[in-house]
Amino acid sequence: MTKKLMLSMFILLALSVTVSAEEGVVNNVADATPLFLWSIIIGVIGLTFASIGGAYAQSKALSTAVENIGRNPAAADSIRGVLILGLVLIESLVIYVLLIDLIIFFVKWGKYTF
Repeated sequence: MTKKLMLSMFILLALSVTVSAEEGVVNNVADATPLFLWSIIIGVIGLTFASIGGAYAQSKALSTAVENIGRNPAAADSIRGVLILGLVLIESLVIYVLLIDLIIFFVKWGKYTF
């Protein structure tokens, strides 16, 4: 992907939270603590970067595996096994970031809960 496309995807993902937010979620945004607001912003940014990095790493691993299988078809079984293991580990890192974000989002911030 080009840098311009990646930047536009990042901006779109970062702004999608504020666009799709309901007004009834937080009682009064003016009364919200800065820690509450920053935790949401940092969580969204962290999940965005983890998703972009995971997608890039998976695409790079898949293209390299396919290229190597094309060069040496006899080693396809061992390459496929290592590829699947690598993809599982890459995807687990993104899921860990998602779980950390969910823990942050569902923490009770006084009267501000989801």
